Formats: sequence, C-alpha cells, structure tokens
Amino acid sequence: MYYSVIAAVVILGLIGTVTSRDRRLAQINTAGGTAPTVGTTWFEGYAVYECGKFVPAINHAKDPQGITTGAADGVIHIAPTVKSSAGKNATLGKFASAVGMKLNAAELQVPGGKLYQDGDTCQGKKSHVYIKQFGFAGDKTGALQNVDPRDVLLQNGALLTIAFGPASDSSKIPPPPAYVNTNLAKVSAAASSTSSTTVPSSSSTTTAGKTTATTVPSATTVPSATTVPTATTVPTATTVPTATTVRPTTPTTKTSATSAP
Repeated sequence: MYYSVIAAVVILGLIGTVTSRDRRLAQINTAGGTAPTVGTTWFEGYAVYECGKFVPAINHAKDPQGITTGAADGVIHIAPTVKSSAGKNATLGKFASAVGMKLNAAELQVPGGKLYQDGDTCQGKKSHVYIKQFGFAGDKTGALQNVDPRDVLLQNGALLTIAFGPASDSSKIPPPPAYVNTNLAKVSAAASSTSSTTVPSSSSTTTAGKTTATTVPSATTVPSATTVPTATTVPTATTVPTATTVRPTTPTTKTSATSAP
C-alpha cells in the first residue's frame, strides 16, 4: 500500500510537470507570434546612466537568441532567431542576459562594472533602478517604465536609458548620448537600404521571370488575328466589268440616225 501511494505521487508529479511545461511552451509560442517575429530585425538605442553619469556602451559579440549589441555602439540589435525571444518575449531582460548585465528591480551592474543595489546612495541619496524609454530620436521627455526592468518591451527605432539614481532625479533622466542617435540612424538606414534592394529582386525577378516566360508567349495569339486575309474577298467586287455593257449601245443609236434621209 505504501509503495502504491508513493508511485501514485510520483506519477501525478510527472503529469503536473509535463502539463506545466507544455503550458509554458504554449505561452512562449503565443507571445512570440507578434512583432518582432522570427526573421525580423529591429534596432533600439540604449545607454546606462549611473549616479548622474553615462558609462561606456557594452561591447559584446555573442548572439544566443538574436538580441544583443555590437561594437560598443549603444544599439540593441533585435533580430529574434527563436520564438522565445520574439514578439512580447523581446524584452530588455533578454538583452541583459545576452550581454551579461545584471538587471532587475533591485540591482544594476554592467559587465565588469560596479554592482548597484536598491537603497545604495548616489550623492548621499538613496537610489533605485529606473528604465526610461524615449519614443524617437529627439524625444527629450520620455516615459518611466513602471514594470520590472526585465519585462520592458524593446521597440523599433526608440531609445532607452537604464538608470540608477535617487527618486528625486528620476524625472531628469536624460536620453542616451548623441553618438547613440547617430549609430542608431546608421544601422537603421543600412538595414533599410539592404531590404529595399533585395526585396525587389526576390519579388520582381521571380514573378516577372515566370510571367514573361509563360504569359508573354501566349500573348502572341495576335497572329491568329491575321484572319484579316479572309477580308480579301474584295476581288469578288471585280464585277465592275459588267458595267462595260454601256459601250455597245452608243454605236447602234448613231446608225439609226443616218437612215432617216
């Protein structure tokens, strides 16, 4: 009896684990079905602002799930390779994990940098972790994100500042430095020009090639319109020679006129 109970508990536990895993996978796939989808490429500028100063941008080459950064350019490259990093799964937390940044509601530490924890002081004031997102280059106001920093959704063409500072200064958190705007514009323009040159070749050459190869020859049904030669029934209109019967009548009338005397 004892062993039967143990076996039942183990089986129920396994069933619960499998069910929970399947539910989690379903949630990931559902969240990953929205933009940015797998195969999409977005860019967002970022900067880390600690106690009133910007720190150098992170230099990182690894790309585990398609959300990372380049050569210290201050740009997050958002190009999901799996659904777990796509759509609503494309979060600041994914970026932080990819580049080795410690980031949550109570901690901030860039790779090789100082660890800041909630309550530590900046200029003698207790400070906290803040995320401020700016909708576009030139946006000076931005909006503080009232969620766990790891859950902040990444956005295309936007910018964000990851900050640690006192609450009294949270409204003054600035957007990323000018060089980030410059680099963001460059990578966005490069990606745009690439897509604009490759898309026509993939769409027009394939479809146009197939169209001309199949439909243009069939369009040469125009020769069948050369039924015009049947209109050469005009030669039958040469019945005009029958009108020459007029000539014989004139000489006969002249003969009758001379016999009168």
